[in-house]
Amino acid sequence: MQDPATQRDYWLCQLAGWGAMAALGVLSSTTSDWRQMLPFVLAKSFCMVTGLELSHAWHFHLKRRGWVARPSGIPFGRVLAGLLVLAVLQMGCLLLSDLLFRGGALLRDPTAGPLDYAMLLVLWFAVFSVWTLCYAVALARRRAQRAELEKLQLEVSVKDAELRALQFQVNPHFFFNSLNSIRALIYEDAPAAAHAVSQLAGMMRQRLQAGQAGAITLGAEMAAVSAYLGIEKLRFDARLQVHIDVDAALAATPVPPMVVQTLVENAIKHGVERMVAPCEVRISAKLGDDGLVRVEVRNQGRLAASSTSTRLGLSNAVQRLALLCGPQAGCELAEEEGWVRATVTLPQGSA
Repeated sequence: MQDPATQRDYWLCQLAGWGAMAALGVLSSTTSDWRQMLPFVLAKSFCMVTGLELSHAWHFHLKRRGWVARPSGIPFGRVLAGLLVLAVLQMGCLLLSDLLFRGGALLRDPTAGPLDYAMLLVLWFAVFSVWTLCYAVALARRRAQRAELEKLQLEVSVKDAELRALQFQVNPHFFFNSLNSIRALIYEDAPAAAHAVSQLAGMMRQRLQAGQAGAITLGAEMAAVSAYLGIEKLRFDARLQVHIDVDAALAATPVPPMVVQTLVENAIKHGVERMVAPCEVRISAKLGDDGLVRVEVRNQGRLAASSTSTRLGLSNAVQRLALLCGPQAGCELAEEEGWVRATVTLPQGSA
C-alpha cells in the first residue's frame, strides 16, 4: 500500500500531464466561433479523461504484475503488447468522443484516410510509452531512495553494535583495575575496602545505565571519575594527588561513557603505580576558541618506550570517539616537560 505522499504525487502528475495535453489540444485548434469551439473542447476533454483512466488502469496492471520492478528485467514484449492495446483503446475513445460531441466529423472528413488513423494510433502509442517510461523512472528513483534509507539504517545498526561491543570491552578492563585496588586494601584496611566495594557497586550500576544510553553528560562522567579516584585514593593515600578543573558550563556536554574514566585509569596505572614519590594527576575540561571541547588528563611521569600494556582502554576510547562524535573528535597522547598528557577533543553537543 502506497503512503499518502506517494499517492498525492502520483495524482498530481497524472492531472498535470493529461490536463496539459488537453489544454494544448484545445489551444491548437481554437476558432472565433464558440459554437464550433464547444463541441471540440468537450471531445478533447472526454478524450483526455479516458486517457487518464486508461493510464491509471495500466499503472494498476504494471504494479500488480511487477513488470517494471522485476529484478530479472522488464518483459519488453508484454509491455509493448500492452502499450499497443492501450493505443487501440484510446483510439476507440477518440472516435467515440467525435461521434458524441461532433457528430462524427472526423469519420465524415473526406480528407482523412487510413494513414491519418494510423498516425493517430502511433501518436497514442507514443504517449503511453512516454507515460510508462516516466513511471519506470519514478519507480526506480523511489527504489533507490528506499535502498539508501535501508543502507543508512543498517549503518546505524552496525555503529550501535560496534559501540556496544567496545563498551563490553571497556567495562571488564575498568572492573579488573578496580578489583586490584580493592584487593590491596583488604589486608590493610578492611572498613576502607568495604567502603570501596560500595563505591564500586554504585559505579558499576551507573555504568550499566550509561551503556544503554550510548552517551552521558560530562558532569555524570566526572561524578563517576571522582568516585573512582576515591577508591584509588584509599589505595595510594598520599602518593595520589588529584587536581580537577572542569568548567561548570560544560557539565551538560555529551561524551561517550567512560572516555575520561579510561584516561584517568591509564594515568594512575602508568604514572602513580610506577612512582614511589607523590604523583599528581590533573583533570581539566575547557571550551576552545574553535568551538571544540578539550578534556585533558595529565600525570607526572614519562611515556614508556616499551611496555607490556595492550592499551586496550585507550584504543577503545579513540574508536568510540570516532563512532559517536565524527571526524572532528580525537584522542591524543603526548609527553612534555615531565608530564604525560592525554587530550580528548570533541565538538560541543555532538555525541
